[in-house]
Amino acid sequence: MASYYKGMEFRTKLLARWAAFFDLAGWNWHANPASVGDWLPDFFVSFRCGHSECSGEHSLLVSVLSIEDIDGNRGHPALQHHYTVVDGTGAIRANAGALFGVSPAVSQWEMAHGAGGGIDDVPGWVPGFTQLWTQAGQLVRT
Repeated sequence: MASYYKGMEFRTKLLARWAAFFDLAGWNWHANPASVGDWLPDFFVSFRCGHSECSGEHSLLVSVLSIEDIDGNRGHPALQHHYTVVDGTGAIRANAGALFGVSPAVSQWEMAHGAGGGIDDVPGWVPGFTQLWTQAGQLVRT
């Protein structure tokens, strides 16, 4: 069933809720970015980073699935893009591929950050994510 957020139509309520969440969290986003090989992400997102060794922001290509845990989905193409997403021409499209599920607690990506990096998730980047997720749900219409 289609759902709506800010006048945009989304295939599912979960996709619309993530779009609303990105706005509330202050993340820039675009729906339906170009595919990377056989992988068709749902969103391109970027968000600010104040770390002195980072470029000022990070970017992700995100797939959204109606899942309640990441572990059972380790083979998903989104999680195969560690530290960078490169397209067929060799151009860098994002800092990482990410998989997002039914809530911010079900999210994961692996990217460079500062002098290191590693596995990250939404709770590690968005203070008050639980409240924002609740608010995002109230902004979506079916």
